[in-house]
Amino acid sequence: MTETARPTAARPVLRAPDYDHAVLYDVMVPMRDGTRLATDIYLPAADGAILPGSWPVVLERTPYDKLRTQTNTPDGAFWAKRGYAAVRQDCRGRFGSEGAFISYPSEGDDGVDTVEWIRTQDWCDGRIAVTGSSYYASTAQAILCRNPPGLVAAVIRVGAGDYHEDGAWSGGAFQLTHNVNYTLGLAANGKEAMADPRVARALTEALAPRAAFALMQRGPLAEGGSVLALTPSYEGWYQEWQCHERYDAFWRQDGYRFDYAAAADVPVLLVATWYDAFLGGMLDAFQGYAAGKSAPVHMIAGAGYHSSVYTMSEVAGDVAFGPAFPIDVPAAILQWFDQHVKGLDRGLDGGRVVHAFRIEGGDGRRTAAGNLQAGGSWQRFPAWPPPDAVPTPFYLGADLSLSREIPDDGALSFDYDPRNPVPTVGGNVSSGLEIVPAGPYDQRGDTKLLQCADTRPLAERPDVLVFQTPPLAADTEISGMISVVLHVSSSAVDTDFTAKLIDAYPPSADYPDGYAMNLQDGIVRARLRAFTQAGPGYRRIYAQREETLRPEEIVEVTIDLWATSVLVRAGHRIRLDVSSSNFPRFDVNPNTGEPFAARRLPPVVARNIVHVGAAHPSHVVLPLR
Repeated sequence: MTETARPTAARPVLRAPDYDHAVLYDVMVPMRDGTRLATDIYLPAADGAILPGSWPVVLERTPYDKLRTQTNTPDGAFWAKRGYAAVRQDCRGRFGSEGAFISYPSEGDDGVDTVEWIRTQDWCDGRIAVTGSSYYASTAQAILCRNPPGLVAAVIRVGAGDYHEDGAWSGGAFQLTHNVNYTLGLAANGKEAMADPRVARALTEALAPRAAFALMQRGPLAEGGSVLALTPSYEGWYQEWQCHERYDAFWRQDGYRFDYAAAADVPVLLVATWYDAFLGGMLDAFQGYAAGKSAPVHMIAGAGYHSSVYTMSEVAGDVAFGPAFPIDVPAAILQWFDQHVKGLDRGLDGGRVVHAFRIEGGDGRRTAAGNLQAGGSWQRFPAWPPPDAVPTPFYLGADLSLSREIPDDGALSFDYDPRNPVPTVGGNVSSGLEIVPAGPYDQRGDTKLLQCADTRPLAERPDVLVFQTPPLAADTEISGMISVVLHVSSSAVDTDFTAKLIDAYPPSADYPDGYAMNLQDGIVRARLRAFTQAGPGYRRIYAQREETLRPEEIVEVTIDLWATSVLVRAGHRIRLDVSSSNFPRFDVNPNTGEPFAARRLPPVVARNIVHVGAAHPSHVVLPLR
C-alpha cells in the first residue's frame, strides 16, 4: 500500500427522514416548442399538508415512467422526507408527456427548459441538483453540460459518455444484446404499443429470451422486416443506430455525446461499476468534469454491474466479493447533496477522490450459495488512473506465454467461422440479462445460456488463443487503464479481434479445472480500427474511417479494455484470451467487409493470424502497482 492509496469506508449510513411528503401529480411543464412534459413534484409535508417555504430541488428525468419505483434510484418521497423538493419528469414522448420520443437528442433542450421552469416556482429556493442512472444519467449530463443558471451539484450513475462507443457500438462492432433488448423494452411500453394491445403483446413476446435471441441471430434488422416495424417511431431511431456505424455527425449530436469542457463547474459525484457497459463513459467523465474545473469531482467504482448500482450487493455475476463490498448508494448520494447543495458538513473532502473496490482473489472455494468466494477492499486514490500505477506491457509469445520479456518472432493462427461464434459468458452487459448475465463468470459454456451448446471451457475452442503467465510468485495488483495492441493479418477483407483479461484461479476441490474469472473484455473491427483520443479523457472513439484489409497484410489494432482494480493472488495466472467473436454481446462479423446494415453476402471463414515478437510486439498493457 502506497501513500497514494489508503483504505476507505466510503459507506455512509442513511440518515433518518425529517418530514412526511406530499405529491403534485402530472403537472404539465411547457417546453420551448410548446410540447408539455408530465412532471410529478414531491414536497416536504406534515400531517398530509405541504409545508410552507422553499427547498433545494433534486431533478430526475426518465423514459421509464416517473411513477414507477426504480430499483436503482431513490424515489421522490426519499428526497422530500429529507428536506428537498423532488421533481420527476417523463421524457418527451414517454408515458404522460406529449411529443415523440427519440432516444437521447432532445434531452438537452428539454432538460434546460425544465430547470428554467423549476427556478420560477415558489417551492424552489434557487438551488437545483440533477441525478440519474443509465438513460437518465444521460438526461442529467445533458443538463450539466449546458450549465443552466441554478444548477449547483450532480450525481451521475452508470451513464454513457459517448453513445456511439458506449451503447450502440464498441470498437466498430454493434452491441447486439444491448441494442435489441433496450429498443424492444422501450417500444413495448411506448405510446404506439399502449394504444394497441396487439402491438404491446407482440413486442412483449419478442422480449422473451428465445425470441430476442432469434432477432440477434439475424444481425442487422431490415427496415420493416422485424417486430419493430409495429412501432415506426422506435424502429426509426434503431435504423439510424445500425446504419451509422461510422463515427459521423449523427453521433456528435448533443445527447449522444457530452461537451465536458462546457459543463457547469459544480460538485460532481460519479458512480461506476467494473462490469458495466458504460464503464468507459464514466471513466472518461471523471477526467472530463475535472479538467479545468475547481469544484470537487469524486468517483465510486465498484465491482458490480449495471443494474446493481443501487445496492452494490455482495454478489455480482457468479462471484461473491465479501462483506466489505456493499454500499448504500442512496446514502452516498444524499451525503453528496447534503454537503454540496444544502451546505451541511458531511465530512467529504474537496478536490479529486476515487473510491475503487479492488477485487482480491480468494482461495478457490465455493460459498454456501454456490458462488466463487473472492474478496476485496475499498481503496482511495487522488486520481484515476492511480498515479503510481505503472503501465507495463506483457508480451504475447508464440508458445502462448504472457511475459514482460519480448519473445522471439512468431505467429499463431486460427480459423474464425461466423457460423460458430464464441459465446458471451458474463461481462459488461447492461440490457438483456436473461440472455447474457452480467458480471464475472467462469469462462466456460453453460447450457442454460442460449448461446452455449455445451459446458466446455471457452479456452478449449480452436478459435481461442490463450496466453498466460506462469503461476505468479507473489500477489500482483492491476489497477488502472488496460489496452491490448495486436499485430494481425487475415485472409478476409474484414474481421474482428477480441481480447479478454482473466484472473485464472488454480484448481481447487470446488473447482477441479480452476476458475477463469473474466475481468474486462473488448473488441475491434479491423475495417473500422481507426480511432482518435476524444476530449480531455482517455477515451478511444473508433470507426473514424473505413479501411479494409489486404490479404496477409499485417496491421496493428488496439482493443480498449477500459479498466479494473484487481489483486491477482500468488499461484494464480494472468491470462489473455484472443479470438474473433463474442456473441451475442457483439454482432457476428461475416468477414465480407460490408457495412453492418447492408450485409447481403454469405459469411466466409477467415484465417486470422496474431503476429508476435520484436518485429510485431503484440502485447497487453497492464497498470501494475
